[in-house]
Amino acid sequence: MTYFSFSHFSRQRQQGAALLMGLVLLLIMTLLGISSMRSTTLQERMAGAMHDQNLALQTAESALRAGEQDLVGTVTLDFTQTGWYDSNESEDRPDWKNNATDTSHVGKKGVVTHEPNDVNWTNPPQFFVERIPVVAADSSQGGSMALGDGTVNTEYDMYRIVARGFGNNTRSVVVVESTYRR
Repeated sequence: MTYFSFSHFSRQRQQGAALLMGLVLLLIMTLLGISSMRSTTLQERMAGAMHDQNLALQTAESALRAGEQDLVGTVTLDFTQTGWYDSNESEDRPDWKNNATDTSHVGKKGVVTHEPNDVNWTNPPQFFVERIPVVAADSSQGGSMALGDGTVNTEYDMYRIVARGFGNNTRSVVVVESTYRR
């Protein structure tokens, strides 16, 4: 009776196939790990950018509301102070629509920096107020001369408030604008 050793034949047939398959599986697992790390890093960057943009919007809105409160709280408006412009003057105003990230561009009269006592921003938001030409209400075209509160007037003083807010860095910038009637 003859006995055969199966281990002798199987070793000759394998010739490193298990090693090769192990290396291929290790390579595939490594590529999957790298791909998932890249995806996670990208998602983290997008979340950070969204946070910065949201912070910039909130600070710009805060400065815009501060500018509106300055208009409400002031009885006699003084357009010689910092950040107040008159449409009849030819002074250089901040051009934040075309150059929002340039923190040095603040116009000839400058801007008002909004810094509440309870908030410490890295880059505090800024605003300026501009008086725009008087708007005359015209009832001849079928429109009502009463606005909002029901008072009728033939001329209204209008103001443009432009505010700029920053995120955690100066590249995240939001510019908001409102028109205010007084």
